[in-house]
Amino acid sequence: MKGAVRGIRNIDRALFAAIFRVKWPLLTVLMRALTTAGTAGATWGFIAFGAFLATGLKPPQLLVPWLAIIISWLVAERTKYFFNRVRPYVSDTAIAPLIKTPSSSSFPSGHSATAAAGSITLAALYPPFAPALLLAGFLTALSRVYLGVHYPVDVLAGLLIGTASAAGMLALAALALA
Repeated sequence: MKGAVRGIRNIDRALFAAIFRVKWPLLTVLMRALTTAGTAGATWGFIAFGAFLATGLKPPQLLVPWLAIIISWLVAERTKYFFNRVRPYVSDTAIAPLIKTPSSSSFPSGHSATAAAGSITLAALYPPFAPALLLAGFLTALSRVYLGVHYPVDVLAGLLIGTASAAGMLALAALALA
């Protein structure tokens, strides 16, 4: 068991190093913007509100994304206390993050959780915009590794939490509307 955990940790760190090593000025600007806008799911909440206003004020189209985002954020933030994983720049002082450093623990990524919850629910509610929404969600999650504040496994765990929150809320909405 220890060997498997060590192997995953080594892969996680190697993948982090490969992603963090890539630095392009325009990509850095984009990643900083996505991570700033994605704080606590703000991007997705605002998109949901704008779409709600633009498409006829249908409550499920606002409540489904908002509740998925809130649930994913709460689960991710509470889970951090159980794992208390140090962030990459704490475990390796040679890493200089490209944004203001968070003070919470690293696992799981809250940004990734809310990005998955928001982008998936919005993509389901507005299929014509699904490719752009899902790409923005993926890039928001990736930004956390690119900027040096999360390991890839942290992001993957956040994406799983957000996906589960989105699936749960979409299933509840389908039941309520059936």
